[in-house]
Amino acid sequence: MNNELKKYLNDFSNICKKTNVFLVLNAQKHTKKMSYYTIDHAIESEFFTQKEVEEIVSSLLQTGLYVNIFYTEMEFIDYILQHYSQLDKESLIIYNLARDGLKEGKKSLIPSFCDYFNLDYTGSNAFVVSLCRNKFIWTSILKNFGILVPKSIEYKDNLYIGEKFSSNRYIIKEISESASINLDEHSLLDYFDWNSKPNLDKFLVQEYIDGIEVEVPFFNINGKYIILNPVKIISSSSILTSQISDNYLYKFDKLSDPELINKIKIKTKKIAQYLNINTYGRIDFRIDKNKNIYVFDIATMPYTTKHSSFSYNFNNYNLSLSDIHKLIILSSL
Repeated sequence: MNNELKKYLNDFSNICKKTNVFLVLNAQKHTKKMSYYTIDHAIESEFFTQKEVEEIVSSLLQTGLYVNIFYTEMEFIDYILQHYSQLDKESLIIYNLARDGLKEGKKSLIPSFCDYFNLDYTGSNAFVVSLCRNKFIWTSILKNFGILVPKSIEYKDNLYIGEKFSSNRYIIKEISESASINLDEHSLLDYFDWNSKPNLDKFLVQEYIDGIEVEVPFFNINGKYIILNPVKIISSSSILTSQISDNYLYKFDKLSDPELINKIKIKTKKIAQYLNINTYGRIDFRIDKNKNIYVFDIATMPYTTKHSSFSYNFNNYNLSLSDIHKLIILSSL
């Protein structure tokens, strides 16, 4: 694995003809202040902290490319509209980490815009990004392919959509947010009343899988999937709540079972292929006591900061954050 990654990294300057990066991201205590449009913003925890922004920008600069930063989606869009005729598109790549807004398609705005104007960008296209944000839909798709997923039912418009199920425990989730958004100790239930009408517009009722949590980062470079080692999440809680996630109150560790590792990697590749995640991403699993492997979350724009499963893998390979960003760029060309 290490040698394969190093081969791509050694060839980075020959393969990548880009010289300029337009980085689009949202920063806490900054993005909302400078947004001059009336926007329904995402919650602050969805945005990067100043420390995380520094990590991303400094590691991107170490790739040898010039970096321009846009802290709001509209700032970037306005700039492109005003300067499109002067842009050297062949030398430019949009590094997309934008995630502002409340609607399901919020993360697809920049990919869709870039496709419309024929600009190269990192990550998956608008369709894939939106698909992978709706847990109820993509779990239904993967179930059709024989991939183990927790039993789920969607609640919206005062209706439960799907087949009601019984479980030892239940978990209530946002349908279109990252796994930890708005999760707390009250999200886990020993009993769920299917006749109840909650004071919520839309959510997911899911079977809770008791077991270890694992994250698996991956790249697809020139059509070849490179699945990194599965990373085990170590936490004092049975789930990663918003508080634990926001404050980095969890650690990473290696899996020690070679057979299980191989099965997880094979399953990760299949999921990425089924959902057409053909750049980079991360698949999150729960593994029960019988070693059944359930996929419960998919990230098409996963964190690549120092506290991330990407970084944990690369530290073990004696590679840097800058190397992660180089491979993300290569996966997106």
